[in-house]
This record gives sequence, C-alpha cells and structure tokens, in this order.
Amino acid sequence: MSSIKDRKERRSWWMQFLISVVGTAIGVGLTFAGSKMVENNKKEELQRMMAIMVIHDIDESINSLKTLKENMETEYNATVYVREHLNQLDSVPNDTLSMALSFIVEDGEEFRFDNSKEKIFHSSPDTWQNLGCMKFIDNVQSCYYYRQTFQDMFNKASTWQKPISVKVYEELNNGDSNLSLEEVLDQYYAKMRKLLKENLEDEHVKYFIDCTPRKLGSIAGLLKYWTQVNDENKFLMSITDEEIEEYVNNINTNGIAVTVKSLTGTWNSSPMDESNQFEFRKDHTYSYVSIVTSPANINFSQGKLKKIYKETGTWELKGDSLITNPDSVDFEVDASKMIVQPEKQEMLDSWVQIYKEESLTHYQNWIKEGDARRSWSVRLDASRDKLELKNYRSVYYKRSK
Repeated sequence: MSSIKDRKERRSWWMQFLISVVGTAIGVGLTFAGSKMVENNKKEELQRMMAIMVIHDIDESINSLKTLKENMETEYNATVYVREHLNQLDSVPNDTLSMALSFIVEDGEEFRFDNSKEKIFHSSPDTWQNLGCMKFIDNVQSCYYYRQTFQDMFNKASTWQKPISVKVYEELNNGDSNLSLEEVLDQYYAKMRKLLKENLEDEHVKYFIDCTPRKLGSIAGLLKYWTQVNDENKFLMSITDEEIEEYVNNINTNGIAVTVKSLTGTWNSSPMDESNQFEFRKDHTYSYVSIVTSPANINFSQGKLKKIYKETGTWELKGDSLITNPDSVDFEVDASKMIVQPEKQEMLDSWVQIYKEESLTHYQNWIKEGDARRSWSVRLDASRDKLELKNYRSVYYKRSK
C-alpha cells in the first residue's frame, strides 16, 4: 500500500512540476509576445506619423507654389496691360503701374520652401525601416529633389531673374525737396511711368516678360506632378484626409482650450517697434489698439513714423475659434520723430493728414464691405496667462494683471 501511495505522491509532484514549467514557459512566451506586439504597435504608429508629416509637408509646398503662381500671374497680366498701353500710361491706374514695376524689378529676397520636415525625414535613422513602402519613400525623395531644383532655378537661373535692379526704387524716391506735396506725388508717378516706358521697351526685359507663360507652364506642371504623387502617397500608406486634418489640428492646438471666462480681460503683445492690446469684455464687446513705429523715408523728411490703429466691435467663441466683428475704427499718425528739412514742416503736416485720411477711409470701407470680420485659432498656455491668437501667423499675448 505504501508503494502505491508513494507512486501517487511522485506522480502528483511531477504533475505539479510539469504544470509549473509549462506555466512559466507560457508566461515567458506571453511576455515576449506582448513585448513584440507593443513594439510592432509603436513601429506602426511611428510609421504613420512620419508618413502623415511628410504628406502634409508636400501639401504645404503645393500651397506655397500655388500662391507664387497666382501672384506671378497677377503681376504678369498687369505688366502685359501696361506694355500694351505704353502710349497712354496717364490713363493706367497707379496700382497697375506698381504691379508692373514690381514684376520686373528685383526685391532682394529669395523664394524659400520650409525644409524643416525634409531634414527630419532624412535625418531619422529608422525612416527606411519604419516606412517600409519603398514606392512611398521614392515618391517623397522625388518630391524633395524637384522642390530643391525648382527653388534653385527660381533664385539663380538667368531666365527667372528679374532684369531691373532694386536701385530703381531709390530713383523713384529721390526728388526735389522744394516741391509741394502734390508736386512730389505727381513727380513720383511721372518717374514711374518714365521708368516703365523705358524698361518695357528694353529687349532684355521683353525677353523676361515673354518667357513668363513658359515659366508659368513649368510651375503648373510641377503642381500637377506633386498633387498626383501626394495622392498616390496617401493611397500607398492608407492615410485619410481626416488623419491629415487631425495632424494639422494637433500641431496647431497645443495648450488649453479658451472659455469665455478665461478670455475676458486685457491682453498685451509687444514685439519690436510694435504694441498690441486686446480688451475682451463680459458683454462680448472688445477694443483693440495697435501702435506701430516704422522708418519713413520721403524726400523732404526722414525718421520714424508712429501709426495708431484703434478698433471696437463684438466677439464670440466657436469651439477653439475666436470671431471678432469690428464695427468702428480710428487711425492716428504721429510724425513728431520725423526730421524735417528747413521750411518743410507744413508739407510734412499736409502729407501726414493725407496719409491719415486715406488710411482711415480704407479701414472704414474695409468694415463697411464686411471684410474686417476675422477668425482666430485661440489657445492658452498652462498658466492661463499667455494667449495664442493665430490666423495666417501666431501672435502671443500676455494677460494684464
């Protein structure tokens, strides 16, 4: 009996031992499997984030190129119109003349794409491994190559370089200081017409203008290529428009959501030579004051001009957007820091008054025509004392204590 009992005990011990071994093995296996699953999920997340970032970057390049093309077309059409009316330039509107001059005169600035995302793409050691799809990687590399090629061509190729030196603008601003303000303005536009008439008949300038349709065609072709390739990129990586939108929202919405209570109060922003102040009230009215001091260089006076813009209206919050609806505006000009040539103070005062009246009329028409309503993306930082207002750019305000 004891031997049977001993055998049963030994079998029981071995069974427990086997169960323990198997259980440990299963536990280790599950641990490795779980770790592998986490690793794969993290890899997939990195893959999608990199793909979304790059796709959005190419979309942004497409938008930049579209804006460049639209501006070029507008100035080109104005230039062609001016060239066709060289003998009747007195009847051509001044803004059309200015666009034509801008089209052929260099401005000293280079056109640049934002390549920060491209640097991230190329500097990541895991890019090739994480993205996996070689066709997608090839598409992205191709887009970045043509982007750099176009940028270099636009800024350096002879056929793309504006033919007239920026010094032309200096000639326009050099005038007889003994003239009245009306005579100064007449002289300025007369010089502009003379410059256009002379330069638009120059063979080098004619060639630059006549090459424009071909250059616009090149831009249109590049836009078409980028758009098709990026549509393919989204398909290859299974990236939806909703994911792109979510990515854009995430990069633009760092911080804390704004409420009516947290926004109410006075906010100040003071970048260089500029100060801005918003006061948002509980009754959903607001006031805004902007003071900008900038250099002014006219032929009878030089120095700094202070411009004071005041606006009142109503405001509302919709989600993470702040809507401002101006209903009145005021504009002042302070020329006390201007250095005036002898016996020219009266002329400066007259010039300031004209500038003020024309600016104020422009702002009032802006409100009357309904173009003054603005929508801002708005967020607070963790302290709730710093505010980001963003439409075409971000401006940061600090709460007044």
